[in-house]
Amino acid sequence: MIIKKRWLAALVTLLAVGSLAGCGSNNAGSGKVLGKHASSSQTSSTKTAATTDNSKLKKAEAILKDAQALNADGKYKQSNKKLSSIDLADLNKKSFSALKTEFFTLQKSNDKFLLKKSKDSSNKSTTTKDGSTATTTTKSMPATNNSFDNYSKFVGDYSFYNYDEDRLQSDLTISSDGTIVQNNTDGSAFHGVATVKASGASGILSYDVTSDSSDTKSIKADVEIDVTWSGGDHETYYGYTSYDNYSVLTDGKSYDGDLVNEVWVQ
Repeated sequence: MIIKKRWLAALVTLLAVGSLAGCGSNNAGSGKVLGKHASSSQTSSTKTAATTDNSKLKKAEAILKDAQALNADGKYKQSNKKLSSIDLADLNKKSFSALKTEFFTLQKSNDKFLLKKSKDSSNKSTTTKDGSTATTTTKSMPATNNSFDNYSKFVGDYSFYNYDEDRLQSDLTISSDGTIVQNNTDGSAFHGVATVKASGASGILSYDVTSDSSDTKSIKADVEIDVTWSGGDHETYYGYTSYDNYSVLTDGKSYDGDLVNEVWVQ
């Protein structure tokens, strides 16, 4: 009788151990499933972002193709308008690098032909570079020129320092023939012709662009760049080389108290 009771006790103990082992196994399995689920969510999110970028790229490529066709037909203004429907923020993405090059090449081509077209003087309402509207006498744009031949360091693409989406300025491009284009945060663009000459002007207000801050400084200009915009406005930039050897343009004007109105970094 005692032996039978001991046998029953041993059997109960074995059953209890087996039950606990089963629970442990089930819990471990649940942990693995959760881990796979989390990983799957992250992968899905990454794939969604990549798919979105790919979709935007295909749409931009189609727009660029249409703009190129308009350029080939001599419809330069319509071509630029088509280009303006491409989101400039997307052009800074790595996957858009090839398209970005073609975008600015086509835009320069359009601008070059537009600026070469002579226009008769006429009174009309225009939007000036500062955003105001006025009735002015629009004269023919100055011809493109070779003044930058000896100052090629200041030819190229510039970004607006202290970029602010609430301000109009975004990117600036100066071509070797003096063609200049300012792309704006609202998708519009200003077009003009620039000439450059040596300058020794000192005490010009700018930013310390190597500090990546809003710290201002006084600079001595290497060159003076005079711009005539298509709306009739005139603007002067002072160009110099930063400590890290980048070309910088400033208009030297104060803005909002202790800031600088326009500074562009190549």
